Amino acid sequence: MSRFSWLGAAALTIALGAAMPAAAQTQTQPPAQPQAQQQQSFTDAQISAFAAASAEIDPISRGLASATAEQRTQGASQIRAVLQRHNLEADTYNAIATQAQADTALAARIRAAQPHGAHDAPQG
Repeated sequence: MSRFSWLGAAALTIALGAAMPAAAQTQTQPPAQPQAQQQQSFTDAQISAFAAASAEIDPISRGLASATAEQRTQGASQIRAVLQRHNLEADTYNAIATQAQADTALAARIRAAQPHGAHDAPQG
């Protein structure tokens, strides 16, 4: 099974974190979870929004590794706008991307929801 471009949750987290002031990054964090986190269930609407948003976010996040601080800030703003346009919270986007790495059924739902031509054809 190949890795999909929408698995850039780390890039999204970094992009959004890099553009946030330090005070905002230290807001209350949830208590530490046990290593094996419980899998969440996501609605079809969330999966569709994730698939559409990831098609727009992927090209932005690809360039963030070699971007300047100003470009990362601009990229983070673009990513936030994409998420807002698709009514998706960053935490939800990241949770879906992370869970899809290990949950083949979720990954299949995402592939089915992807806009045609947005990603490489599934390999199988």
